[in-house]
Amino acid sequence: MSKSVACLLFFALIGQGWNAVGHRAVAGHAYDRLKKTARHRVDDLIRKHPDYQLLVAGATGNNKERARYAFMSAAVWPDTIKGDPRFYDESRRDAKPTPVLAGFPDMQQRRNWHYINKPFSPDGTPLLKPPVPNALTQLHWIIERIGNKVTGEASVEDPVYLLPWLMHVGGDEFQPLHCVTRFRKGQLDRDGKPMGDLGGNTVILLGGQNLHAYWDDSLGGTPSPTYVEAVIKQLRKQDREKKPILEPAVWIEEGLAIAKRDVYSFGVDGGTKEDPVKLDDHYKIRSRKIALQRAALGGQRLAALLNEKLR
Repeated sequence: MSKSVACLLFFALIGQGWNAVGHRAVAGHAYDRLKKTARHRVDDLIRKHPDYQLLVAGATGNNKERARYAFMSAAVWPDTIKGDPRFYDESRRDAKPTPVLAGFPDMQQRRNWHYINKPFSPDGTPLLKPPVPNALTQLHWIIERIGNKVTGEASVEDPVYLLPWLMHVGGDEFQPLHCVTRFRKGQLDRDGKPMGDLGGNTVILLGGQNLHAYWDDSLGGTPSPTYVEAVIKQLRKQDREKKPILEPAVWIEEGLAIAKRDVYSFGVDGGTKEDPVKLDDHYKIRSRKIALQRAALGGQRLAALLNEKLR
């Protein structure tokens, strides 16, 4: 990798807002809960990743600290490649594959792995089933393969490639708006058919931010190591699940329930540029509390999953 590309990607990595803070915090919380065998396995997988030098860019400290830092960076990597010219968005009609580089099975961005549009409607608007692949189909697919032996061959089924995806997609599903899309009357596509709000991306808030971005930012702050560690300390204070739930379908159903009860609690009206939604202080306090609870659960469950699969 050239120095220019490495610099570009490093700054992309640290400029992800919630994505960097949230994913690093969830991953750090998970890493601290790994058993010795699982931690040894994930450290080895990360070291074999073709973008390992990128993952440790900016790391300081001893080998143990660097390994933890790299693991946390790996959880952000699937977002990082969205702005990486080496990779391409295969979902575009005009997609042009980029050259496959050493160590990678392909250079696809796999953007549709990050979420699932579980539909709901508060007003009886007809619903559409979530398209596939999506976060649920891919999490099941990844979990089945994460314990595979490393073959040394570049394969989409190799755990070296899949570990960052497991950490990232699993973490995504603890942000409620990665689990849902809301249908409502008058919200139509170009053909006049009902369409969802794409996880809150089309709901405009006062000030111009959309609802999805607001929840992405709900853990807030700069993704500096100091700030991320402060968030991890808050995650440790959250309630612990006695027996962590390892089924992604449950994680997503929980996100759907939270969306219905809390995320869209401001009602069905507004959300356009002309009539943006204004969130009150109670909503903002509640969303922060939910974000911490969900991120803590995400770290606990991902650690338990890795402890089980990487014995």
